Amino acid sequence: MWQKREIIGELLGTFILVVFGCGSVAVAVLFNAHQGLMQVALAWGIAVTLAIYLTRHLSCAHLNPAVSIAMVASGRMKASKLPVYLISQFIGAFLAGLLLFSPSIADYE
Repeated sequence: MWQKREIIGELLGTFILVVFGCGSVAVAVLFNAHQGLMQVALAWGIAVTLAIYLTRHLSCAHLNPAVSIAMVASGRMKASKLPVYLISQFIGAFLAGLLLFSPSIADYE
C-alpha cells in the first residue's frame, strides 16, 4: 500500500516543478524578460532536476501523471498506488498554480 511519504513526495515534487517551470514562463511574460527559448528551457531543466533531487527519497519522483500511468501500464508500479499518486500530483500542481496566479491575477486579465 501507499505511505504518507509517497504522498508528500509526489505533492512536493510536482509543486516544485510547476512553481519553477511555470514561474519562469510567468516571469518572462509578465516582466518582458524574453531572452529566448533557452532561458525557459534551462529553468524547466533546473526545475525537473531540483524536484527529482529533493523528493527521490520520499517517492519514485514521477512528478507527472503520464509517467505514473506509464509505470502502471508497464507493470513497474502497482495499480493500487495510481490514484494516490495522481491525486497528490494534481494537488501539488494546483497549489503551485494558485501560488503563481493569485498575486498577479490582474496582470493576466
